[in-house]
Amino acid sequence: MENVKELIEKNYEIPVFESEKIKNAYKIKTDKEYLCFKSSNYDYEQFKFIISAIEYLYDRGFKGILPPFKTKEGANFIKTDNGYGYLCSWIDSREADFKNPIELKMCLDTLGELHLSSRGFKVDFHAKGRDLFGRWIKRFKKRCDELLYFKALIKSKDKISDFDSIYLRYFDIHYKQGLKSVKDLENSNYFDVMEKHKSQSGICHHDTANHNFLITSNLNMYMIDFDYCILDSHLHDLSSIIIRNLKYGNWDFDILDFILSIYCEKIPVSRDEIYLMFCFMEFPQDFWQVGLQYYVEKQPWDEDFFVRKLKRIAEDSKERMCFLKDFEQRLKEGQYGDFS
Repeated sequence: MENVKELIEKNYEIPVFESEKIKNAYKIKTDKEYLCFKSSNYDYEQFKFIISAIEYLYDRGFKGILPPFKTKEGANFIKTDNGYGYLCSWIDSREADFKNPIELKMCLDTLGELHLSSRGFKVDFHAKGRDLFGRWIKRFKKRCDELLYFKALIKSKDKISDFDSIYLRYFDIHYKQGLKSVKDLENSNYFDVMEKHKSQSGICHHDTANHNFLITSNLNMYMIDFDYCILDSHLHDLSSIIIRNLKYGNWDFDILDFILSIYCEKIPVSRDEIYLMFCFMEFPQDFWQVGLQYYVEKQPWDEDFFVRKLKRIAEDSKERMCFLKDFEQRLKEGQYGDFS
């Protein structure tokens, strides 16, 4: 990207003493404070959607967000040489620890507040791929087709890699689970529930990793990195944060029940909604994603890294599938009623 110092001084008329790249943002030192400059290579409509979501949440009183500063022209973001960016406050903080139940509760409370504050959000422009209401089935079907494509790529090779060999070994069981996820959603009342949720028109953060929940020294919490935010049911975010807390050896119903009980203090979740979350959790997201990264995106990671990542997913799969089978049985037996 072009010189960050010049970019900020030109558009915001703020003197910049230093700029330091930290992950996907810049820490900016000024004469008064530290600021954050966040940029991406999204097109105009995509970036405008992100900023509109952030500003809507802030205007609605959601305290766990950092609003964009206005430029000297009154705009809330600026053009860079490869996309767009915005300036906001820099907060001294650390990442939340999901394994700490107190901090996990803080994250769930913050996520619930985000979902409540986001209701009624609408935009008068089209941002491709940002409206996912009612699209779970279509997207999961597409990903099942992509799994078949990954398999076809492997079969077409004269010489297969270690990654290819492991991927093939675990392919059938994950592909069948993907198909089951689609079938279960098709046989559910997914569209009826989504119609209700769509009428609320809420925002999903869409990346509920622990590093996107920041805790300050005085125990304020902020959610950052809204690059992937979408319009969709709050069940999407809730299912995702459950998966993040369960995977890699933590498939425990006590964790699931803890998360549901805390989140539902903000937004109750019905039995039907819990079943849809089960269907969402069924889809082998990690297995599909590592395949996408390897065969399509061709991420610049070495073979050993990919193999380690795939092995970790494969090693977790047996416990994950046992948990899902037990979860489904508990749902059938009525063990999960409405959480409120």
